[in-house]
Amino acid sequence: MDEIHERLPNHSGSGRNGTNLKHFNESRIVPFFSSRLLYRNFLAFSLLVLFIGCGESEGPSSQPESPQELIINATEKQRIGAFNEAVEILNQALKLSPDSVEAYYRMGRVHDEADNRDEAIAAFKKALQIEPDNLKARLGLGDVYSKMTRNDLAVAEFLKAEAQRPDDTELLFKIALEYWYDQKLNESAKYYQKILAIEPDHVQSHLNLISVYEKLKNWDKAIEEIEISKRLGRETNNYQAIAIAERKLAFIKGRMGMSEKDYKRKTQPPFD
Repeated sequence: MDEIHERLPNHSGSGRNGTNLKHFNESRIVPFFSSRLLYRNFLAFSLLVLFIGCGESEGPSSQPESPQELIINATEKQRIGAFNEAVEILNQALKLSPDSVEAYYRMGRVHDEADNRDEAIAAFKKALQIEPDNLKARLGLGDVYSKMTRNDLAVAEFLKAEAQRPDDTELLFKIALEYWYDQKLNESAKYYQKILAIEPDHVQSHLNLISVYEKLKNWDKAIEEIEISKRLGRETNNYQAIAIAERKLAFIKGRMGMSEKDYKRKTQPPFD
């Protein structure tokens, strides 16, 4: 209305000018109000159509997701560190499928990553109660015990897993480590040897055996593993392995009171 008033000629009164002024006001103002009313009606109608359309498109997504879809969503939440949200989603999955081993396994992994050890153990045990041969849940339970430094419980779970995967060098390595942490040295050496029977060039097993034999004061075996580790390091350009073996050698020489001449006599032909 202000814009219309500003554009009007500055006339008033009756007569020709007055009549023209009255006619101008009626012809300009009425269409202006009509156009605004039409625009408002059109806008309201558009919003109504949009609202109805959105409601229809959202219909299918409002349906309950399957347990598998929920587990996938929970895994993604775990990946970004949203552990509480992941647990809530997994609880929804378990309401739909109370015996879902996969949901309990994922619950265990989420709690494990969130450092909720007791909850992780409970979830893995529930998965194993439903499916005793579930290898993933068995290994998950062993991993939690290992992080809690319950090496005896960890190795017990890993040994059960070994019955299913006797040639799994990664699993055998876990067992060897747990025995080492528990200072069961002969058992640790046995499992490192199991690995080497499958994979002779497993350099980490050779390096770890140096420490095991050193603890057992089996110097000859320790030196043998040092030489193997150095050779494998040279063959694969693994300079870190060479450096570790050299440090171990210096330490063992000191422990044994061995001179360089004595060492060469033990490691180079002709052997005494």
